[in-house]
Parts: sequence; C-alpha cells; structure tokens
Amino acid sequence: MKYRILGRTGFKIGEIGMGLEHLLDKEAQVVANTIRAAIDGGVNCFDCHMGHDYDEKSITYVSYEKLGKAIRGIREKLHLSHISHWMTRAPQDAAPRFEAYLQALDTDYADVFMIQFCDKAADYEQVTAEGGILEYAKQLKAQGKGRAIGIATHSSAIAYKAIDNGAFDVIMYPVNPAFDVVTDEEQYKSEDLMTLWNAAHDFKADGKAGAQPRKSVYSECERKNIGLIAMKPFAGGFIFGVEGDAGFTPVNLISYALSQSGVSAVVPGCTKPSEIEEILTYNTATDEMRDYSGAVAKSRWSVRENCLYCNHCLPCAANINIGQVNRLLDALAYDGDSDAGDVRTRYDALPVKASACVECGVCEERCPFKVKVIERMKNAVQVFEG
Repeated sequence: MKYRILGRTGFKIGEIGMGLEHLLDKEAQVVANTIRAAIDGGVNCFDCHMGHDYDEKSITYVSYEKLGKAIRGIREKLHLSHISHWMTRAPQDAAPRFEAYLQALDTDYADVFMIQFCDKAADYEQVTAEGGILEYAKQLKAQGKGRAIGIATHSSAIAYKAIDNGAFDVIMYPVNPAFDVVTDEEQYKSEDLMTLWNAAHDFKADGKAGAQPRKSVYSECERKNIGLIAMKPFAGGFIFGVEGDAGFTPVNLISYALSQSGVSAVVPGCTKPSEIEEILTYNTATDEMRDYSGAVAKSRWSVRENCLYCNHCLPCAANINIGQVNRLLDALAYDGDSDAGDVRTRYDALPVKASACVECGVCEERCPFKVKVIERMKNAVQVFEG
C-alpha cells in the first residue's frame, strides 16, 4: 500500500480506503473479518457511514459496536470519518449521537467529522446556517473531538460552495469516468440523485471535446490543499453493467480515480473479505492491469482532447512529464488564476519544463484521446514561464 497526505489535515492515509455503508449491517463476525482483511492489506482509512440503528433510550449504535470490536487495540493506527446525516438537526440533538459513536468505538475523537449526502442547495444552507451542524463540527474541532471537518456531495455546485467556504478540510466526491464527463448539470438540478446516473447513461461523446467541468472540483481541492476522497469509483457498479464490454475492472477504475488531480484516497464499499481482497489486488497489479485508457476509449465516455493522465504519450523526446504539466494546467481551470502559488511552485520543481518541447508530434500520435499536446505545452509556457 502506498500512502498519501490528506490535504491540510496532515493525515497519512492509504491510497485505498474502505466505505462501510453496506458492511455494518452484516453479522458481527463478517464485519470483523472484513475489517481485519482490510487492515492486513494496509488500509487505514475507513468511511464510517452513519448507522441507522441508533437507540435513543440506551443511546447506543449496534452497528458501530461491531466496528468497535473489530478495531479494538488498534484505533490509534487508523483514520476514521464519522458520518453525520443530521443536517437539519441542532447541535444539541446531534451531540448524543456523536457521543454514542465515540463510545461504541471506544475512542474520544473522530479523525474527520463528515457531513453526509449534502446535494441540495437548501440542505447546504441549513448546514452552514447559524446554529447548524457546521457550527457543531467547528466546536468539536476546537475540542479535538473531531480533528477535521468534511462534507460529502455528488454535486459540483455544492462542492464549489464548500471549497470557497474555507471551513471544510476534506471533501468526499464521486470520481469515475462515467460521472466526470457529465457537462449539463441542469439534468440533475431536480435534486433527484438518480438523474446523475441517467445523464452518464445517456451521454454520447460524439463531437464533444475538451476538459470536463466536474473535474475542476479535483483541481480546486488540490489548489486549496483540501483533502479529496474519491467515492463511488465504480459508480455503484453502474459502469460494469452499462459498459461491460469496454474492459473496465475494479483495478483500472481505482487507478483512474487515483490518477486525478488532488485525490488522496479512493473508498470503494465492501461487504465481505473477498471483496476487499479483490480491491487490494491493485497494490500488486501490473501497469497493464492498471491502465484505464483503453477501457475509457472504448466506452461512451471517451471525450476527445481531454487528458486523462494515462501517460500513453510518453516517453517524450525532450523528457517532459506531459501528464504532470497537464495536471498543473488543469489545476488552474477553476478560475483561471495563473498566479496560484503552489501550482507554480510545483511547475518550477519539474526537471524539464514545457518550453523544452520540440513539437515532434509523436505524443499526439500516441494519445488515445487526441489531446492537442503541443498546443497545451505552449499554453503552459505562457502561463508558467511567461
């Protein structure tokens, strides 16, 4: 397992984490065996989906107690996000539930207090309003009981609001080739989440070119040093069902998510040991097994002139790291701020700059997505070296 830093939190987390949404309602032994298989494989980041079995009389969570038993004695080695689904609750209503979570896990803090499933504009307003759940999360952070604050959303509009807010240290957002290409978010402003899947299903790449607007969320998280956790790497299994012949696998879809700008970890959901073991084959997979470019190119989501950082353009005759230059260019896509300090610093650290391009064109011949590499290298020279 390789490890990455989760934005400004400073947490060192495994590239592959685990979502527990569909695990914690299983039998205790299944939960324990699956969690242990994950930990044995190097997983240290768990997305603890809010349990639905809270008992108000006893103030307990049966599901979290299963998890607590599974991690007993090793809590300090793990990073756990506590999921709050109480966006409309006042802090005094949320507090007993949070305390029950801590008690069940035999801990006195959550690494990330994650506000879950915030996809509606009205919900976001409630989250950030005076006396709302964000205010409670800030109190927990000040007390050291919630060491970072996060928000999970499927909507780029909400993600941008959260990024600009400044209070959120972590954003959980879907990262997969099916959702990334959706350009007309009007199709799911109905606030019916399934319309996002519908938009991906109906998408046709014919005649469409250029970078995708939803991917700007990744770049902006990277620029602002906000930790980005990729959820739904398989779009809930939708990708395998819709494009079963394209060649998508759990391994190459995880590789896709981890190749995007700003992503610290991917958290696929697993319900039994064999599933987490299959996911963890990514750690020993060959470059060929991790290569997602062929599958994307065969799918309905193959958009021309959109760099996916697959490195098929390499080797470059001038030794330019073309994919990394493109990542840095894309990191400016949100508002076009070419004076972004951290991005410029990372460009300056590249051993070979875009200005070394000899315009041989071999990279463009190799690119499965017909990216105008020479044009982008010229753009990089203007932006970073001008």
